[in-house]
Amino acid sequence: MSTNEDSHSDYRSHIPKGYPLDLSAAEVRHRYLNLLGDVQTPLCDPQINILDESVLPGDIVRQSVEYFVEPNDKVVAYHMFRNGLPTSAHGLLAIHSHGGGHFYFSRGKDINANPETGDPHQYAYHAAQHGFRVLAPDALCFGDRRATFGFSTEFWDEIVVHAELCSRGKSLAWKSVYDNSRAVEVLEFLGAGRIGCIGHSGGSTQGYLLAAANPKIAAAVCFASFATMRDQLYRYRCVHCLYHYIPNMVKAGIDFDQVAATVAPRRLFLARGVQDEGTPESMYRAFVDAVRERCRRENLPDDCIETFETEGGHDMTPEMLAAALKFLAKNLGR
Repeated sequence: MSTNEDSHSDYRSHIPKGYPLDLSAAEVRHRYLNLLGDVQTPLCDPQINILDESVLPGDIVRQSVEYFVEPNDKVVAYHMFRNGLPTSAHGLLAIHSHGGGHFYFSRGKDINANPETGDPHQYAYHAAQHGFRVLAPDALCFGDRRATFGFSTEFWDEIVVHAELCSRGKSLAWKSVYDNSRAVEVLEFLGAGRIGCIGHSGGSTQGYLLAAANPKIAAAVCFASFATMRDQLYRYRCVHCLYHYIPNMVKAGIDFDQVAATVAPRRLFLARGVQDEGTPESMYRAFVDAVRERCRRENLPDDCIETFETEGGHDMTPEMLAAALKFLAKNLGR
């Protein structure tokens, strides 16, 4: 990944004039959902089933829960909660990090659900410790949902899956939002009250895509990976993951900072390290400014958005996670 904006300066000429268009939040949402496709209608009976159960340090129950998102597409997720937790406790969808190597693709949900109290990246486990009912599924191509294609491995498998989805008039963004919407329904089935989501890196991207499409997400915590098409494609030439590429989005005149702003008046927590090469200042500020501008224009509460910055890079810190969990407790408990 390179953020040397001068090395590809010729691509700046490809930015459509006036992009993104100055549109109302309602129009941005309409165009986004139209491009994304139907993510609300389940394509099959989920057939939810609890497979096994263990108790982790700290008296955290971790169940393996299986459910179907499409016919022949089964997800196995971790359902984690503090022993004795009330059934109606607030729910949290923990979306795992993405990464580009074998560590991420082979582990999936196991990246963020281990009982390691000193590691803030284990946010599914930490959230369960803090009293949330947590569901941590594998994203497509990860963990138990690996999708190998001959000699191709890891990120290339995801490229092929995205290409196949696009040939069907969909996208990996659609699949992410669709699958995560089914996960929200599983959380409801398991007894969760108000529901939020939390994710780092590619999990952050999936989080704000989901929150913008699914009104059941009352609060979203997003750590890093705030990408605008105009900067990612035409300025920095940096690539996070394929969730950012929705066919015809540039043609439609909308960008992801505008999409994220449609989440308000529901709550957003946006965090980054100032040295994070994959989340340049311009893209992060675009998200923050878009949300605040919408709040100003529509007289929405100032606390629709909270921000948190560290001096580090792409990694999370304990202070960042602590602030995020406090944010979720406040806003899911409203």
